[in-house]
Order: sequence, then C-alpha cells, then structure tokens
Amino acid sequence: MNSLNINNIFRKLKDNKTIVQNTGYLSIIEIVRLAMPFIALPYIIRTVGAENYGLAVFAQTIISYFTIFINFGLDISAVKNISINRNDIAELNKIVSSVLLIKLVLFTISFLLLLIGLWIIPFLKIHRLLFLFAFLTCFSELLFPTWFYQGIEKMKYLTLIKTTSILFYTISVFLFIHKPEHYTRIVLLQSLGNLFAGVMSFYLLLRIEKVQLIKSSYKYIKQTFTDSIPFFFSRLSAVLNSAMAKTISGIFFSMQAVAAFDLAQKIATVALVPMQMLNQAIYPHIAKTLNKEFVAKFLKINIFISLLTAIIVYLSAPLAIKFFANGQMPEAITLTRILALWVFVGGITTYIGAPVLVSFGFSKPFNRSVLLSTIILFINYVILYIGNIFTIYNFAFALILSEIAILMYRCYFCWHYKIFIYNGRL
Repeated sequence: MNSLNINNIFRKLKDNKTIVQNTGYLSIIEIVRLAMPFIALPYIIRTVGAENYGLAVFAQTIISYFTIFINFGLDISAVKNISINRNDIAELNKIVSSVLLIKLVLFTISFLLLLIGLWIIPFLKIHRLLFLFAFLTCFSELLFPTWFYQGIEKMKYLTLIKTTSILFYTISVFLFIHKPEHYTRIVLLQSLGNLFAGVMSFYLLLRIEKVQLIKSSYKYIKQTFTDSIPFFFSRLSAVLNSAMAKTISGIFFSMQAVAAFDLAQKIATVALVPMQMLNQAIYPHIAKTLNKEFVAKFLKINIFISLLTAIIVYLSAPLAIKFFANGQMPEAITLTRILALWVFVGGITTYIGAPVLVSFGFSKPFNRSVLLSTIILFINYVILYIGNIFTIYNFAFALILSEIAILMYRCYFCWHYKIFIYNGRL
C-alpha cells in the first residue's frame, strides 16, 4: 500500500470522526456487556450446575418478550427522529417525553400481565421469585435512553455507565453466588446492574443534555406510537427468532438443553458485536447523508468481516465450550459450529436492515423481512414436530434458514430500489 492510499484512509477516518468514535463507544458497551459475563460463566456453571443455570436463562428468555413489548420499536423509530431533530431542543423534549410516557404505560401493562401469570401458571408460581427478579430489568429498559444518545451520536456517557454496571454484575457473582440454590441471584444481580445503568443514564439525560419532560399532545403521542408499530413487530420477530429455541427447549426438553443452546448462542452473538455496533454507528450517518456510494463500499467491508468472523467461530468452538462449560455441555460444540453460518448471514442482514433500508425510507421491506423469517421459522418448527425430529441441532438449522430468508428478501428490495450504487453503477 503506497503513501497516497494511507493518506486517503486517514483522511476518510478524520472526515468520519463521529462515526469512528461512536462505533468505538458502541462496541465497548456491547463487548463488555457480552464478554464480561463470560468471565464469570465458568464459575456460575460449575457452582450452580447446568440445570439451574438453564432455569435462570429460561426466566430471562421469558422476560425478554416483555422488554420488547415495553420498547415497542421505539428504539428504532426514535433514533431517526432524534437524529433529524438533534438541533431542535423543543422537538427533542417532545420526542423524549412521548417515548417515555408510552414506555411507562407499556411497562405497567407488562407488570400486570406478569402478576397474572405468576398467579395462574403453576411453573411460574413455583419460581415466582426468579421471574420477579428477572422482571426488574424491564424497569431499566424504561429508563435507559440508548435511542436518544444514538440519535445525537453521543455514546461516551452511556459507555462508562453500562461498563460500570456490567463490572458490578461480574464482580458480585463471585461475591454472592456460592452454591446451587443461589441460581436466583444470577438474575437478581444482572437486573440490579441494569437498573443502576438505567437510573444513571436517565439522570444524565435530564442534567447533562438538558432534556425537559413536557406534556405532549395526545395527537403527537399517538403519532409516535403509530410510527413505532411496524418496528415493534420486526423487533418481536427478531426476539422470537433468537429466543424460540430456548423457550421450546425449556418446555419440551430440559433446562440443560436451554443452557447449551444459550451458551452457543452467546458465543455467536458476541462474535457479531463488532459488526452490529459498526452498523448502529453508521445508521445516523446514512440516514442523514443518503450516500449510495458510501453504502455500497461499506457492504463489501461488511461481507468480508462477516465471513472472517464466522470462520473464527467455527474453528474455536471446541476450545470455547471446554473453557466455559467445563465439559458439562458437549452438545454446545456442535451448536456453536452450526451457528457460525448464522453469524455470517446475520452480519450482512443487520447492515442491509435499519442502516440501509430504513435510512432510505423503505421501512416496510425491512419490517416485513423479519416477519417473513419468523413465519418461516414457525413453519420449520411445525415440520420438525410433525416429522418427529425435534432436536436442538435442528433448531439451530431452522434459525439459519430464517436468517437466510431475511437476507434474500432485503437484497431483492435493495436491488429493486437501486440502493447499492458504486461508481455510478448498480
């Protein structure tokens, strides 16, 4: 590489300084969020056992449906609105106030539904303390304004707060979990860490960013809610896609199967973090500039990184499972290797989704693609059940097929709307 090319690279990095910085901040948050608990994971599995760990994971999986309901797609629709109106403080006040009010109402509904479930469902009643501890993290979802800071492209404060909360969880695991019956503390400590992050970030929103909570009109609140509905269904589908295997494994198989699938999925998800964070960081930039040349160039980078990451996941699976599970879940090795293909496809679909299709105003294909994948996933599960081939390995293959469906659908619309333009050519 000659000096001219090097100078061009540094000049581009300087021109896109905000993107580079926010990519770094977002990556730190997600890597710490996913990687730091891995430090404690071998200790947790060895102390409470795979079965109890799977029970804790199952509770968190069920509560994840509530968190999606509380967010209701606002974490996507609000980012674009915040980005467009970042210099209009009056409009920012209206957006933030409306989003928080909607989320508060949804949080209240969710809590009432949980209480009803704890009262009438025997399994939930037996483990009611576990599910109540897990639900505490929903309050953090109400307060934690990642969507606001992502929209104004300022992630510095949230990086510090989120990192601190995760460090709290990781350290406290070693201090307070010492025997199998302490598995409920896994969920409690994680929820308390999230709650701390939510309270602190909400405080900074009011004090540092000077956002004021105002009374918005019913019409404005209704419009904010309506705009988020398509994104809610796409996010719900995404959560169903990732959580369905663990949910069904907990119902039909055992909590150890839940633990094995969760561990493999955690490894695959961590591998996706750098790509996801880069995609999130460039989302506001693409939404603001609509530069098709930039979009096309970044697609090539995204494909290369996705492929390299998938290869690393496949090759490192045996060593990773041996380290984290201490030989308790050998089935997780095969699961991780299967999900390496999911990593490759997922890295590309994430980029083509919100950063590209939504930024260019094509939110319907974006949302429909996720809904389509969920329908395909349900069909796959029905086929597996009827064919009596219900296994956790086939669950992983079903997840990959649904992700491929998203990719094909989104690629078609990118071609149809002529989004990927490079040197003036499609």
